[in-house]
Amino acid sequence: MSLLRKAWRYLWIYGPRRTLFKIAGRSRRKIPFVSARRSTRRDIALIGCGQFGVATIGYFLIRRFGRCLEQVYDTDMSKAQSASSILGARRVANSVEDILRDPQTDLIYIASNHASHADYAVAALDAGKRVYIEKPVAVTLDQLARLNRRVEKKPDRVSVGYNRPFSGAIKTLRKTFRENPSGPLSLSCFVSGHVIGADHWYRIPEEGTRICGNAGHWIDLFVHLLSWRDLPSIFRIQMMSADLGEPDDNFALSIATDQGDIFSLMLTARSEPFEGINETINFQQDSIICKIDDFRQMTIWDGPRVKKWRFWPKDVGHRVGIEQPFSDTPRRKWLEVQTSTLLMLRITEMVRKGEAEAEFSRSQALDELRSWETLQ
Repeated sequence: MSLLRKAWRYLWIYGPRRTLFKIAGRSRRKIPFVSARRSTRRDIALIGCGQFGVATIGYFLIRRFGRCLEQVYDTDMSKAQSASSILGARRVANSVEDILRDPQTDLIYIASNHASHADYAVAALDAGKRVYIEKPVAVTLDQLARLNRRVEKKPDRVSVGYNRPFSGAIKTLRKTFRENPSGPLSLSCFVSGHVIGADHWYRIPEEGTRICGNAGHWIDLFVHLLSWRDLPSIFRIQMMSADLGEPDDNFALSIATDQGDIFSLMLTARSEPFEGINETINFQQDSIICKIDDFRQMTIWDGPRVKKWRFWPKDVGHRVGIEQPFSDTPRRKWLEVQTSTLLMLRITEMVRKGEAEAEFSRSQALDELRSWETLQ
């Protein structure tokens, strides 16, 4: 009964077709009529065939092109086989090298475990492919340095999967400013996240903790909003965790900048949210006050004016983000992603060391990144 209730709820949130893909991704069973249309494209591959790769990346690719995947790969061959069946991929690759050597494959979507994103992306770029890298783009400074060196040479060949900046709410908010914002901003994010067990792969130390796995989304959103004006030089960071034994669960993160900006993120996982991750976002800058309720509705106050929007299906930016390689919508500027990743890695280091306070200097972080690049 609970599963039926969830499916019914998802129908109201995401619509029937996306709900079917979510069910297929969980059950690993093919839904015949969902992906019946065959595409003429034969140049796309998917690395990483978990729930996100199937139910989100696969869904939006099929929504736009039909069955367009030439090949799929996962270290778990059973996941690769089921993803191939669900998404109508032409074949299952035996290895990443098979994909990289295939002259027909031009674009690779990377949605594997977090610690593998950068390595796969570097290998794909070295092989002359275009890449879409799901978040996070790196979980260590070494990984980011190797990736950064390739991206700066070929920025037009890389798209990144931090999706909130592509959401209907954030794009609408940007248009609300008649000129570029000028003053300091305030951003508060309250996030009810998934309960993650002690044996979940997010808990593996090499995967970057939930800071890289989850919090990076809202850290990146903060940096994106700052980029509408210009990026600060200094970020003062405070971190408080409810349980020092699990410092990346049920925590409050606060950041203030040298330009007067302030950001807060509370990530709580006290119980499993029935409808999936739930977000409440409050924002203020110049004369604009904005409240976003789970990326389903938004209210903006601009002085005496007030306006409300509804977004259906729920729009956290996945469609536009995933379609970056094919659309005229500008890709995220690499400087934004580079900055948000460096900031995220500094906060990850704080969690691992048990630090409550730290300072992040953007110039010093970039100097350290360059130093790592010289070692490659």
